[in-house]
Amino acid sequence: MSLAPLDREREKELALAARTSMDAFAELYERYVDDVYGFVLRRVGDASVAEDITARVFEKALRGIGDFEWKGASFFSWLARIATNTVVDHYRREGRAKRVNIEEVLPVLEGTDDPTEGIERLEERKLILEAMRRLPERQRALLELKFMDELDTETMAGMLGCSRGNLAVRLHRALKALRREVERLEEGERA
Repeated sequence: MSLAPLDREREKELALAARTSMDAFAELYERYVDDVYGFVLRRVGDASVAEDITARVFEKALRGIGDFEWKGASFFSWLARIATNTVVDHYRREGRAKRVNIEEVLPVLEGTDDPTEGIERLEERKLILEAMRRLPERQRALLELKFMDELDTETMAGMLGCSRGNLAVRLHRALKALRREVERLEEGERA
């Protein structure tokens, strides 16, 4: 369970203090460890691997905190960048690029009284997941960050090192590509 987000001033204060204070770093760790773990788990699909990678992320963060510069984005965006690189390093060491089965990570659809509605929602979900699998990795990852990890625009922009405007354009293009893939799949079903 992740904690409520820190206000920007408190987060900045802690991030800068963490350069010399283990207590400040520990508070940031407690605040973000579950978020980083969830972020990693959605990329690797294995709880024990996600735990190991999460530990490495915080080891790297602790070693690199002296070089951390506050640029206005959340501290989590810095951690997410480290996590992304650590996941990539993990797969390089493994010598394979495994894709997570998104269906295993997403929560099961619930909350409908009408069984036919549930089936329709499940079919729509399968269609969208298949369409996402067909997208280029960059677009798929962007959509996962936004809609699965539920990151806000500011965090994503900081993590990706781009402006909010550029991020909006990237998201628009990724959604447009997803829509095209869904339409292609639907056309294939009708043929």
